Amino acid sequence: MPGGKGNIRPEDGKQFSSTYKPAEKWTEEEALRLGNDLLVWMRAEDENIFFDDFLFLACDESKYAGKIYPQLPSYLASKFTSFSNLLEKARNIEKTKLKKYGAFDKLNASIVKFLLSAEYGLSEKQAIEHSGEMKTNHEPVKIVFADIESENLADDD
Repeated sequence: MPGGKGNIRPEDGKQFSSTYKPAEKWTEEEALRLGNDLLVWMRAEDENIFFDDFLFLACDESKYAGKIYPQLPSYLASKFTSFSNLLEKARNIEKTKLKKYGAFDKLNASIVKFLLSAEYGLSEKQAIEHSGEMKTNHEPVKIVFADIESENLADDD
C-alpha cells in the first residue's frame, strides 16, 4: 500500500521531514493573480455574484501553480495581506450586487434577505422610541386610614 509514514517508496517521491520541505506552490504572486482574476470576473457580468462560483465553476485551475480547494481563500488571506485586501473587495462586490439586484427585483428578495443575513450579518432593524416619561393606564391607588379606636368605641355602643 503506497503512501503514509514509512510506506513511501523511492519511486513515489520523498517523505516530508524537517530537512525536506517542497517549495510552496501558492506564492504571493500566484495568490494575487487568482485574486485579480476573481475581481475581473465579478465585474464582467451582472450574474457573476458569488466568488465561490468563480473558484469552483468558472476558474481554469490549470492556470495556477497550486490546486484550488474550499479553504484556499481563507488560507491565502491569512498568509498574504495583499490577497486579503482583494478578497475583501470581492466580498464587498458580492454584498453590493446582492443589495442592488434585490432592490431592483433582479433576484428573489427572500433569498437576498437570507444571504445578506447569513453571510454578512445584516438584518432588518426596527426603531423603538424611548421618551423619559413613564406612562401607565392604571387608576391611582387610594389608601384610607381609619381610626381603629374610634371604630372600636362605636362597636361598644
